[in-house]
Amino acid sequence: MLIQNRGIFQVMDEGFFPVFFYTLYVLEGNYLEFKASVKKYVDLGMKNEYQNDSSKLIELHINGGREIARHIHNYAAAAMSLVDHSRRAEGKLKEHSLECMRLFCNEYRSRLDVYLKDTLENKFVGDLRRYVQHRKIPVPTLQFKYERIDPQVSESGGVLCQETVSFQFHSKDIIDFDWSSKSRKYISENRLIPVAQIIDTHFTKVKDFYLWIQFREQQLTSHPSAEIKDLTFEQWKQITDNNFSLKVVYEF
Repeated sequence: MLIQNRGIFQVMDEGFFPVFFYTLYVLEGNYLEFKASVKKYVDLGMKNEYQNDSSKLIELHINGGREIARHIHNYAAAAMSLVDHSRRAEGKLKEHSLECMRLFCNEYRSRLDVYLKDTLENKFVGDLRRYVQHRKIPVPTLQFKYERIDPQVSESGGVLCQETVSFQFHSKDIIDFDWSSKSRKYISENRLIPVAQIIDTHFTKVKDFYLWIQFREQQLTSHPSAEIKDLTFEQWKQITDNNFSLKVVYEF
């Protein structure tokens, strides 16, 4: 199953795939902005000037939650745009005149189903987008957690605790919605929903899936490089992933 002298995307509609990968570019940008916003407000929450001043802490709770919610909205919107563009790409693969492209479509669908489509994170991000469209933008709340560092004690003999700060959804605030079964089960079983952790995992899975497409494109050309020809995806990813950015996968 080789594509003579050209990659998968070169034999497709050349006006389409720049749009497809630009959506990936947008998703990554929204993800990085989300991460930076979470870090900014979590770092502020760890500072004594906020923890010792209730008015500043309330301000952080309100402003931080709203700003992080804005980035959650942007990430979920980009993720669903990517789903739409991916469906269009799959349709073009399925109907392509070249048999090798139609065969790759089967491989594409199988990989998508196993590694991304039905994961909790993918369902939850999709549900979040629907929640925003039909209800409102959910705002995470500031949470403090103290965990004992066992068996360490302080110099004064007291128990040492480690403090963590996060912004999470309260399950009771969002449960009343038509969530998918996986999302609803997760929300029902957890008092707090760690949205930053969910988005982190989702983005990692999305990135891996489109890295795999890039990997297979290079393998399926008629003259794959000696370095990639006999590699598994996991081996190739170890070589590639440290310097990977969706912004530089393709030129637009």
